[in-house]
Amino acid sequence: MKTLKFIFALVMSILMSFTTVSMAQENDNISRIELSKNIIDSFEIGLVQGSGSAFTDVKAEDSKYVDTIVKKKIASGYGEAFKPDKSVTNEEAMTMIVRAMNEEKFAQKMDIKGIEKGSDWAKGYIAYSIEKGITDKNINPSEVLTKENCDSMIKNAVEYYNKELKRDGLTVYDMLDKAGQNMMDKKTYKATTNMDIISTIKSEEESQEDVVTTMKKVQEVQFEAPETVYTKDTTTMKNSEMDEDMTMTSQVYMKDRIMYIKTDGQEKWTKMDMNPMMNELQSMMGSSMNTSTLTKEQLDIFGMYAKYEADEKIEGKDYYVVSIDIDDESFKEIVKMIADKATEIAANAEATENKDKKDIDEFIGGSDNQETVKQIIDTIIENVKMDINCKYYIDKETKMYDKMKMEMDMNMNFMGMNNETKVTAESKYHDFGEKMEFPEISEDDVESMDL
Repeated sequence: MKTLKFIFALVMSILMSFTTVSMAQENDNISRIELSKNIIDSFEIGLVQGSGSAFTDVKAEDSKYVDTIVKKKIASGYGEAFKPDKSVTNEEAMTMIVRAMNEEKFAQKMDIKGIEKGSDWAKGYIAYSIEKGITDKNINPSEVLTKENCDSMIKNAVEYYNKELKRDGLTVYDMLDKAGQNMMDKKTYKATTNMDIISTIKSEEESQEDVVTTMKKVQEVQFEAPETVYTKDTTTMKNSEMDEDMTMTSQVYMKDRIMYIKTDGQEKWTKMDMNPMMNELQSMMGSSMNTSTLTKEQLDIFGMYAKYEADEKIEGKDYYVVSIDIDDESFKEIVKMIADKATEIAANAEATENKDKKDIDEFIGGSDNQETVKQIIDTIIENVKMDINCKYYIDKETKMYDKMKMEMDMNMNFMGMNNETKVTAESKYHDFGEKMEFPEISEDDVESMDL
């Protein structure tokens, strides 16, 4: 009997010990709501103030944290549920942390050849986290996140974030916002852009020679807040089929969202009401449309992502350098949406007395023809491949844009023709706060083309 009691006691002791350890391990795991709060606090993310979470399983006191984490696209829900008490895996934690750092686009472009463990969708985040020292390569991505690993990841991520992803305490998106706002505060400015374009058209027919066209463009822009813009564009073009250089000049003036266009040979300005198009763009962009501010929301919509490059000193002036790249597929999707919407708006425009304009209206206005136009535009865009990089130089002293450099390589295949285009451009921003001189246009000087 004593032996049985001893065995029973031993078994109970083992079971109790096992249960205690299991409970301790379970309590050591980090839930989705705990990680969300930790991330918001550590990265100093402003809380979204709302009327309450749309998720059915979120406590009232936690709704502001969940709403923030979802609105910032750091995490998402499971239908109507957020599952706040669900344990987080290491790879899920890495994903949320990288998104909180606004580095998702770069994680998605990481080389994942050496990443053997983890879910396929998470390997870019894992590779980024290892490369940036957020975690080490020995971590098991599929294991449940412990408090120790959570604290380590957050600490390492915040250190990297503050050291490498900020300048003067500002993230790259904060810096862009700051530079844009400082320019808007000046009310006016000018920008002069010099652009070189080399375009090569190749035919599938071997008997036809390539047509190489070179263009030099000088674009002079005057801006007055909030949305008054005047642009004069002078283009000099030459190709192998032309006997001499051709120079073309165009002017575009927009005030109160009414656009006036005038090109060589036109006696009058063409007038277009851009309110319908601008309202659609503003609806898509989710913010005010102006020519100076680059917000994170706008960059995301157009498939653009920004990062700091090494600071530079040019001619004795110190600059923060922000590099902006474009995700080709995302950019094409938004361009197609804009082009389709422009076609719809043009189809609904009233015909004018201008015969050419009326013919266009009659062609686009029919539902079948309208769909044909959309298909042609979509096909052209779909067959375009682009590699675009812009570098913005922000004056350290004024925190305003000073110059911009752009490089673009574009390849387009359409109807048996291949077009390769290389563009290099450099812009200089100047005359901040100075008086601008805009065209004076009377009703007698215009012809209408309502959009």
